[in-house]
Amino acid sequence: MWIALSIFLAFSLCFSWTEDRLKSLIGDAVRERFGDSVRVERIKILDWKGGLEGTPKVELDMEYGRARALAYLDFGQKRLSAILEVYWKAKFLVAKQDIPKGTVLSEELFAEEERWLRSIPNDFRLNKEELEKYQTSTYIPRGSILRRSIIKPLPAVKRGDVVKLILRSGNLEITTYGTALDGGEVGKTVRVKTQAGKTMRGKIVDTGTVELFE
Repeated sequence: MWIALSIFLAFSLCFSWTEDRLKSLIGDAVRERFGDSVRVERIKILDWKGGLEGTPKVELDMEYGRARALAYLDFGQKRLSAILEVYWKAKFLVAKQDIPKGTVLSEELFAEEERWLRSIPNDFRLNKEELEKYQTSTYIPRGSILRRSIIKPLPAVKRGDVVKLILRSGNLEITTYGTALDGGEVGKTVRVKTQAGKTMRGKIVDTGTVELFE
C-alpha cells in the first residue's frame, strides 16, 4: 500500500505545476530565444489558481529591445498569460564630456559602453567611422547615449560656396561652376547662381557638387 501511495504521489508531483516552476519554464524559453542579451527581472502569471497538469506550450510575444514582453502558457484546454519585466543588453556610444550644439563629431568625444535598459532606442546605432560626417543638433550632456535624433549630417554645400554644377541631358553632360545661394546636405534641393548670373535649382549630389534640373 505504501509503495502504491509513493508511486501515486511521485506521479502527481511530476505532472502538477507550481507557479515557480512555470516561471522557470518561461524564463528558460526567453533565454533560449535571446541568449545572454536579456535579463528577466520578474514574471507575473495572470489568473494563476494552481492545479494544472500536462506540459504547457510556451509562446513568447516579445522582441529584442522592446519594453513590452508577454508570454502565454497553453495547456490545451486552458491558456494562461504572463507579464514579464526584462532588461536588454546593448553597446552604445556614450558622451565622455558635455558636447555643445553644432559640434562636429569625432571618435574622441565618445566611449563605447555596455548597458542594460528596459527598452533599446531605435535610433542609437551609429558606427564610429560615420561620426565625422555629423554634427550635434542640440546640446549633449556627458553620459548621454548617442542617438541619430540628436545629430544631423554636416552640410555638403554651404551658402556662398563655389560649387561644381553638373547638367545632364540625355547622354550629354556639361560641367561648370557657380555659387550656392542655399546650403544643405546631400539630397537637398538648393538654388545656385551660374557664372552667367542665372539663378537655377538643383540637387546636392556630393560635397561641393550640385546636379542642375533641366
